[in-house]
Amino acid sequence: MITPNVGGLNVGHHHGQKISILPGPQIFAIAGDIGQNARVRIMAEGSHAQIATTQHPIDFPLGLTQAMMQQFIATGINNAISANPVLAYLHSGEHQCCVFEGAFQPRLLDEHHYYAAHGSGKLSADPFLRFLTDVFCPNGRPTVREGIFLAAWTVQHVIDVNPGGVAGPVRIATMERDSTGAMAARSLPTDEIDEHLQAIESAWSALRKWRDDIQSGGAAEDIPGPPQPPSA
Repeated sequence: MITPNVGGLNVGHHHGQKISILPGPQIFAIAGDIGQNARVRIMAEGSHAQIATTQHPIDFPLGLTQAMMQQFIATGINNAISANPVLAYLHSGEHQCCVFEGAFQPRLLDEHHYYAAHGSGKLSADPFLRFLTDVFCPNGRPTVREGIFLAAWTVQHVIDVNPGGVAGPVRIATMERDSTGAMAARSLPTDEIDEHLQAIESAWSALRKWRDDIQSGGAAEDIPGPPQPPSA
């Protein structure tokens, strides 16, 4: 769903996709002003050939920022920039993910900062993402399949707790290796996303069972013994 607003007030939900697969390949997801994001998408779609000419992964989104800032200034919205898209792309055979924050400033995600939330659901999504990554990602970045599951759970959580700002259906796109080993962007079909949404209920069921075990005293059997002091 796409949610237009007037003066920061959401005025309705309209059918439309916020995630697109662009040439490159690239994945483009919008947050913020719909029209400004549409202009950024056009720029990214027509500039993908420049990725191969850049030395560092940040150079491509920096170039987009510079070009878009000039365009925004030329059309009189330099003090009202409200486009905060997410752009995934390939650089030297490796996938990159860039989030555009604030006044369209690019930030690359990395192995230490590998998730982000944008848009009207950010206040609900960020703390929930922290909770999920603490539970499921104790050793660092998740696998692609784990990432899909965590993304689906987070988006569904935001839909449930912030119905005025975020609406379904859940849509997910990934940048991953295909059967030939080449990196490719794909939009997940509904049935695949539904499998992950069903897995959320399995996770809730596991938590409820753990709760029931605690109440019955059964969970005490799994409590580890006290730590032993180191030998002298």
